[in-house]
Amino acid sequence: MTQQPARLLSDISSEYLEAQGDTDHSAVQQELVRFVRWCGRTREVHTLTPLEIEGYSGNLDAAGEESSERLAVLKGFLAYLHRKGWTEANLSPHAKLRRAGRKGSASSRSRTSKSNQLTAEGYQLLQDEMAALKGERGNITQEIRRAAATKDFSENAPLDAAREHQGQVEARIRELEATLKGATILERGKTVRAKVTLGARVVLCQAQSGQEVSYLMVESSEANPSAGKLSTASPLGRAVMDHAIGDEVDVTTPRGAVRYLISKIGN
Repeated sequence: MTQQPARLLSDISSEYLEAQGDTDHSAVQQELVRFVRWCGRTREVHTLTPLEIEGYSGNLDAAGEESSERLAVLKGFLAYLHRKGWTEANLSPHAKLRRAGRKGSASSRSRTSKSNQLTAEGYQLLQDEMAALKGERGNITQEIRRAAATKDFSENAPLDAAREHQGQVEARIRELEATLKGATILERGKTVRAKVTLGARVVLCQAQSGQEVSYLMVESSEANPSAGKLSTASPLGRAVMDHAIGDEVDVTTPRGAVRYLISKIGN
């Protein structure tokens, strides 16, 4: 898919609303406002990551009965971004509620304690994101104070939105802290790789067009296909893992099966 010029998330969300037609889309608008606030109005769409989507949608459990409806809106918007070419990967599968286990359960603790392997660059990016979120705390507090000053608590949507934003930011900070605490840094340049593994740089040649693409194989928390970082959990990532130079793999895409030749593996 050809990546289009960078666009802001706030602009694309407005276009998406207009594309909904004359139907009542107030619920869609409310959810998109929340999502844009979470990611940042000046955020470029192509920089969205699977971990951010999982972090945001995972907090929808607190919305009670509305969570499924809000999740459906988010999935629809993320699928729209991919169809229009604003994101190289379809991020909608990463929008899911956290229902696998209760907080404090053995399965939850196991997921939290699992080692997360990151490149040095990815580790720094997550650190920068956490620092930015912590720096935003003061602004959020002021936002809550301004909204509370209206004294109308019966239908104070700005106050509710500000408090929800605060909760989402704090949840994201906790998630980043857990990810960074359990992370190990991938060392590059010291391993001769006979097969595609985590941390490898792989060059793929599309059989039909002959076009070559180069990806660094990373975990989903660091994935950003437009920046050359491919998740090992993505369809293409799963297809090439553990294969050697010269192997051909088939990947199912919305446009049909695509065959790739692994032409180079490096660090």
